[in-house]
Amino acid sequence: MSEVRVRTIPIVATLVAAALGCIEAQSLNYRDPSIPRSSDGRPNLAAPAPRVNGKPDLSGVWQAERTPVAEFVRLLGPGLPAIQPDLNDITKHVLNVLWDVPPGEQPLRPEAAAIMQQRQKSGQDFPTAYCQPSSLPAAMLVLEFKMIQAPRQIVVLPGNGDPARQIYIDGRSLPKAPEPSWMGSSVGRWQGDTLVVDTTGFKESAWLDGFGHPAKRGHAHHRALSPA
Repeated sequence: MSEVRVRTIPIVATLVAAALGCIEAQSLNYRDPSIPRSSDGRPNLAAPAPRVNGKPDLSGVWQAERTPVAEFVRLLGPGLPAIQPDLNDITKHVLNVLWDVPPGEQPLRPEAAAIMQQRQKSGQDFPTAYCQPSSLPAAMLVLEFKMIQAPRQIVVLPGNGDPARQIYIDGRSLPKAPEPSWMGSSVGRWQGDTLVVDTTGFKESAWLDGFGHPAKRGHAHHRALSPA
């Protein structure tokens, strides 16, 4: 465990340093006329969510819930905030997607565990250390990301500079032999007001997190809930 703790600190720095283009700053002072407002002019956060074709419109800038610094310190040591002050720019799952899973219960195949151990022993770093994209899920867990929803697809623009991601919501299935890419191939379907997204086709060199869990032949599944 001590080896993993030591390597975590530069990984956090690499992830944050690579996030150069902040999407939220591009229109900082623009007053969007589509946002419902209260009588005092402030955004009405209690207003119903907008809809596209009867489904929630997820367009906007999003941010994953941040991990309290105290939780990082609990596992990685009290000196971490002094060395890496940007912990508020990431979540714990950037470091380890299985952070909350006890070691004996982690759903890892033997070949995946072998790849992770090889990466840790070799001194390999997270892909962003080599000017490569962070891939998923880090692209949605570092800084913010912007979603642009159209009737047949949703485009996701990561705030950390990763490539844009397309999520098709036109009823198609996942490709049987997708061309490997950093962001994979994604399709989504609605379950009520919840968008369920499946992604496959990641590059072999992609990492799921800073600990080195591999994304090779991975199949990511996540759900986006309507804000209201």
